Amino acid sequence: MTPLVWGFFYGGLINPDVMVHMGMKPQRQAVATLPGYDLEIRPLMNLLIDPCATAYGLLLELTHGELTEAYGKLKAVYYPQPVIAYDLEGRARPALCYLLPPQVAAPAETEYVNNLLEPAEALGFPSWYIDKIRSFLPAGAMA
Repeated sequence: MTPLVWGFFYGGLINPDVMVHMGMKPQRQAVATLPGYDLEIRPLMNLLIDPCATAYGLLLELTHGELTEAYGKLKAVYYPQPVIAYDLEGRARPALCYLLPPQVAAPAETEYVNNLLEPAEALGFPSWYIDKIRSFLPAGAMA
């Protein structure tokens, strides 16, 4: 039996269509928060350490192979970091969270932001967090 690990996902990989495309078949999943991190999409999705912030996402239970395969298909190299995320019942879950090194700020593409916005709304993320995601849409873009 292949061991499973929790991953904290905060970007387009929480989109069910993207999960299928990337070959991800989570055994379990839960909406979760990651205190101490803030979302940025400039132009790629990333989390930055910020003790006053909280990121929302999904905890997905996957194999290491699924994690490696999914992140190997992305436009940039994300590096795994150990984190403690919390499901909505307040249970702490050790997880891997993949982060980018610092990136040169640039506007995000509308479709890229919408790949996160649509599932975030469907999963019931708080309105203030939905507004934060929308703030990364290019000027004049429609969600």
